[in-house]
Amino acid sequence: MQESFVNGPLAGHLKREAGAVFGSAQSLGLLALVALLAGFAGPFGTYEAFSPLARHLYWALVVLGTAAAGHLTGTAVEYYLSRLAWPTLPRLLVASGMTAQPVFGVVALALFGFGLKPDGRELLLLYVQCAAVVGSVSVFLALADQSARKPKTDATPKLVDRLPGAKRGRLIRLAAQDHYVEVVTEGGRTLLPMRFRDAIAETAPETGAQVHRSHWVALRAISGRCRINDKSGLRLSDGSFVPVGRKFRPAARRQGIL
Repeated sequence: MQESFVNGPLAGHLKREAGAVFGSAQSLGLLALVALLAGFAGPFGTYEAFSPLARHLYWALVVLGTAAAGHLTGTAVEYYLSRLAWPTLPRLLVASGMTAQPVFGVVALALFGFGLKPDGRELLLLYVQCAAVVGSVSVFLALADQSARKPKTDATPKLVDRLPGAKRGRLIRLAAQDHYVEVVTEGGRTLLPMRFRDAIAETAPETGAQVHRSHWVALRAISGRCRINDKSGLRLSDGSFVPVGRKFRPAARRQGIL
């Protein structure tokens, strides 16, 4: 098995997370709105320090730059700490502290680039402000994620209801095997006598994608990309490898899977 950083789990996770934010018109629109409002309001002394045009340009660069640097750093740190099974609070504290550093770097470079020369005390205050903002955003996102992950009794896929009680759980993947479908959940594996396309139709509301003529995966179960024996595919949370068929690759790229 050959697995590199480019095709490894972290790289795939970062690409998928970046695509969800910067590939979304809604997210980009929100960032643009924040930059526009900051340009008009001129917080942190920028109203007096810059002309209107320079102020808007400064905040456009700062908002986009800090969003990119902070999101990628925070995602990478969270990925590794979650794999080490760190509790939520320590994970948030460490991730926030490490994410604040590149965010601070972007803001400091922007200040120097626009002709300002903050002294040591002002830079220290700037770092504290960056850390406070990053920490607040991290807590908000963590609370939102916990709320989204709460199980809903009325949202169980019909396919899961077909499984024995001990085998039920969140869907991970499906695999066609002759006249059967192997259903893999967090509770185990089960063979069901049904057509593959019918099984896929019963996965809702679990979000997933068919990535091969014989394979369907739940998006939340994808931990990254890898390559095995010259075959490119996906590594899932249960440790399994699922190949991605050639005809399914364009759709997979649109979904941020590849």
